[in-house]
Amino acid sequence: MRSSLVLVAFASSLTVASAAPSFAADYAVPPITRRASTVPYIDRGPNPYCGPRCGCPIVARVRHRSLEQAYSYAFDPRTRDEPHYFYGPVRTYVRYANPAYPERVQTY
Repeated sequence: MRSSLVLVAFASSLTVASAAPSFAADYAVPPITRRASTVPYIDRGPNPYCGPRCGCPIVARVRHRSLEQAYSYAFDPRTRDEPHYFYGPVRTYVRYANPAYPERVQTY
């Protein structure tokens, strides 16, 4: 009895849904309006890292040996040994400095 009642209710809901007119299809589509962005766009020219406040950063390339670390082949994590530090190969690093303080390029 219950299953037939559910089947009749389902069939009647499908009939009512398909017979109902669709008024939403008759609505007019609102025109798309472009709004101005709330974030101002600043044209920075060819270099995006230059700004009116700091200017363009000074790029300095420095070469020095890298500090690396390694554990020995007999490392046991239960003993909490310190890693072995050593100097690796010479590499080139890039440092950036503020044009207002160019002498700080060699300091961290």
